[in-house]
Amino acid sequence: GVAVSGGVDSMVLLDVLEGLSEEKGWELYVLHVEHGIRQEESLRDEAFVKGLSLSKGLPFFSWKVDVPFYARKYKLSLEEAARDLRYALLEEAAVSLGLDAVALGHTADDQVETVLLALLRGAGLKGLKGMPPKRGVFVRPLIKVWRKEIEEYAKQRGIRFVEDSTNFNPSFLRNRVRLELLPKLESFNPRIKERILEMSEVLREEDEALDWILQTHLETLGITFAQELPEEVLIKLPMGLKVRLMAHLYEKATGRGLSYRHLLAIKGLLEGRYQRVDLPGGMCLERFHGGLYFGPPPSFEAFEEKTLKVPGVTELGQGLAIEAEVFEGYPPEKPGPDIAYLDWDSVSFPLKVRPSKLGDRFVPLGLKGKKKLHDFFVDMKVPRHKRWSVPVVVSGQEICWVVGFRVDDRFKASPSSRKTLVLKLKGGIR
Repeated sequence: GVAVSGGVDSMVLLDVLEGLSEEKGWELYVLHVEHGIRQEESLRDEAFVKGLSLSKGLPFFSWKVDVPFYARKYKLSLEEAARDLRYALLEEAAVSLGLDAVALGHTADDQVETVLLALLRGAGLKGLKGMPPKRGVFVRPLIKVWRKEIEEYAKQRGIRFVEDSTNFNPSFLRNRVRLELLPKLESFNPRIKERILEMSEVLREEDEALDWILQTHLETLGITFAQELPEEVLIKLPMGLKVRLMAHLYEKATGRGLSYRHLLAIKGLLEGRYQRVDLPGGMCLERFHGGLYFGPPPSFEAFEEKTLKVPGVTELGQGLAIEAEVFEGYPPEKPGPDIAYLDWDSVSFPLKVRPSKLGDRFVPLGLKGKKKLHDFFVDMKVPRHKRWSVPVVVSGQEICWVVGFRVDDRFKASPSSRKTLVLKLKGGIR
């Protein structure tokens, strides 16, 4: 597949690949993404690429995305949002169409601009190495070809293309880098672009070496992509590798790199100065007793409130269920955190099961007064990201069991109970 915007870079890429396709036995598909930013101009570009594809007898596929909406929702720049959506769509297209690769029209000039943008936002090594020639399904055949060479090729071959008016819009930082910063840098060194490109290639090799070291440690320590990382594993790593591990997990989860500012925040968390760091793309890193949590921020609605089936099994989702049965008298076995014995005559039916929420209070077994559920979780060293997915069984408005943890003292069964409601958790909470 070839990603074609209609600009000179992608049109030259299509021409080159078309020339090689017969010799190589390639079947080309033209892929076009309309970003919903330039309105009429975008429709013009799509019509141009579609018409050209049909005239060449090439299959054409296009998608429209709402970049401004996505940017607002995830607090991204228009450039970041467009890139994220474009890559996601093209990756899905590769799978659905059975493509071996998707060729992108990035040039050496794009690489230089990308490195400078990374430098301006304070990126680490991951950003300063620039775009890889190949990653996953994506390939960049023109990544070492300069734009002036591409424009000359287009002129000689009579290749038609469209101009993107936003390429000259100073509100986009990339344009200012190309139109303002690079000319100033060239006044200090006319070959600055070549030097930056060389530097990015050296840093790529260094980055690959460090990735190899990290991967070796991951395999040795048995770390796979997981939301929780135990402290005993992390403590064995030097700080540089810990930070790199977090950046690695973030990139695997989001497909994006982190700015140097976020890397510094992660380091601060690892050093114990912060409890939680929020990361772009709806992710967070949080310390808890015994390790670190990496993933989306906790949700206050892990599942919908349900009526508890008595007797019977109530499915909660995510592999959790509560089994209820009625016992005459008091069971001989001792209950544990995953089994609750409730006094039949103390509870009001129907019982409900719902996620815990802010403001919840109960009387923990063995205590006399009410305690905030939040404080109970803190005392029990329950990680913050797990607290709001813990189910509670309620009788009327009162909690009678914090599932997987503690029964409310007011509802506990005893040897003098006429009947005991036995609730068993199926699946793990902790």
